Amino acid sequence: MALTSAERQRFQGLRLPKRREEWLAGRLTAKLVVARALEATYPGRWSLPALEISSEPSRRPFARLAPEAGAVAGFGAGEPLPVSVSISHIDGWVLCAAMIVTPKDGGGQALGVDLGTVEERSAAFLRDFFTEEEQRYVEDAPAAVRGPRANQVWCAKEAVLKALGLGLTVDTRDLCCLPLADPTEWPLVPGGGSWRPFAACCGGTLVPGGGTIRGLWTGFPGLVAALAARGQIGT
Repeated sequence: MALTSAERQRFQGLRLPKRREEWLAGRLTAKLVVARALEATYPGRWSLPALEISSEPSRRPFARLAPEAGAVAGFGAGEPLPVSVSISHIDGWVLCAAMIVTPKDGGGQALGVDLGTVEERSAAFLRDFFTEEEQRYVEDAPAAVRGPRANQVWCAKEAVLKALGLGLTVDTRDLCCLPLADPTEWPLVPGGGSWRPFAACCGGTLVPGGGTIRGLWTGFPGLVAALAARGQIGT
């Protein structure tokens, strides 16, 4: 089975069928993504049972070599792996991303992803959670585009806050997510044209001295998705 003993115990403790399905889909997808990221930098047999996706007390996921696994690529059983992983799921859909982090970085690199549905966002919601610039970005759009834009900005905020390890514990108006005017400013845009880069300007309460985090967002029928990569703060 692709789950470790600890993961099987966690899965068996979930009572709601929907929660069980989402958790299992998220863990298996994350393992596949993490294995591919590791194989490119640390050649070895990264089988799914050898990988464990666990959670910090904050519920932030992290990857380690399973305690019952043998050594792989110089890593010992139970050892945390040098990879940042983020998982989001909603309505049966799962989004995962993984990024190798370098030891010299000292933990400054991290990913955050978020999936969201396209739903109506009231003017009160925008006032309470969006900066003035973000509100204008939404309100200046044609009526049919305002809903997707509002949810895209909100999804981006959640992805950035996950990358910062904060979650929705802060004032989201200390963070401003807007599209980059020139997509070529960030060269990590996947091919196909569906993902577009955005810039997240962070206030000093989120990042000492303030700074900018880059990310990508896209839309699907009824859904929005965002990915943020911490590690280029200040660029």
